[in-house]
Amino acid sequence: RDQVRIQATHGARETITAETTDMTLRIRTQRKEGSRGPGGLVDYQVTVPRWMPVNLSGTYLDATIEGTTAEVTVETVHGNARVVGGNGAVSLRSVEGVITVDKASGRVQATTVNEGIRITNSTGEISAETTNGNIFIDNAQTSNLEAFTVNGEVTFNGTIRDSGVYKLGTHNGDIRVGLGATNNATIFVRTFQGDFTADFPVQLPEGQNPRSGSKRFNFTLGSGSARIELQSFGGDIVLARKTITSREEERRRRREGLAPLAQPPQPGQPPQPTPAPKPKPPGLDHALDTWAESFAHEFEQQFGKEFEENFGKEFEKGFEKNFEKNFEKNFSPKFEREFEKEFEDALKGWKMFSNGA
Repeated sequence: RDQVRIQATHGARETITAETTDMTLRIRTQRKEGSRGPGGLVDYQVTVPRWMPVNLSGTYLDATIEGTTAEVTVETVHGNARVVGGNGAVSLRSVEGVITVDKASGRVQATTVNEGIRITNSTGEISAETTNGNIFIDNAQTSNLEAFTVNGEVTFNGTIRDSGVYKLGTHNGDIRVGLGATNNATIFVRTFQGDFTADFPVQLPEGQNPRSGSKRFNFTLGSGSARIELQSFGGDIVLARKTITSREEERRRRREGLAPLAQPPQPGQPPQPTPAPKPKPPGLDHALDTWAESFAHEFEQQFGKEFEENFGKEFEKGFEKNFEKNFEKNFSPKFEREFEKEFEDALKGWKMFSNGA
């Protein structure tokens, strides 16, 4: 039914207003005239038609949206955002909140600062960015994925499509990717202080092994049609053909006494058997050691500098451009106007109270 039902639980100081303008229903909380003291919490339960786009914003806003087949926008500062469903543009932004998306399709954008992001069973373009938190993306059907964090791990399970582009990066954390039945992909591996491991044979470049520290190489599966970029400055990179779980999920299952899931190969295990070493001519060990030290030094200077500059530059550029432009431009002015109005109302009330006294 094309009807909207609004239920609100609030205190005596608040009133709820609903108005329709330009085909948009706006629901707001306002303080009663003459009321003093801080505002109270308001719990809304709003039922709308599935086709109706939903746009929620607030400073202390916890939002849960379920069953919609329309576009969804949530902007909050101190609060979590959870969406089940959504079609078209699904945009969730927070500063101090967890972002959770399930069964969305279209274009998913999830941005937070001091919490994690979890996206499951979703289809379409996916972008996930945080600063201090993990990113977990599972059962994703996408041709375009970007997932970046600074302090946290990134885990991805999904379909790798031909000609798709998949970019995963972190500064302090692991990258764990379940490739599934991927047959055609070019995989770029970049890590400075981490290990690399896979549960299928990978021919590493000469002079590198799974535990050699700095790594910078790429390899091809099939035609190499898809492009997968994996970059971690201080963490491990793990590839698996089967579904892979995050370390956070492993810890949760241990705490709850659940059976552990099938484990991917652990860092340090060779992706393929290492052949027995052949006898070396006299003096070769010293030459190899000298070359290895020179290689590591050069790699550290070039890759470390390039990774930190490019990763930080691209992350900050994209994060600030998208988050600050949209969030601060659209959300902050509304918040400031409402805050100033409430502050002026409170000041007037205080003056009236003082004069009366």
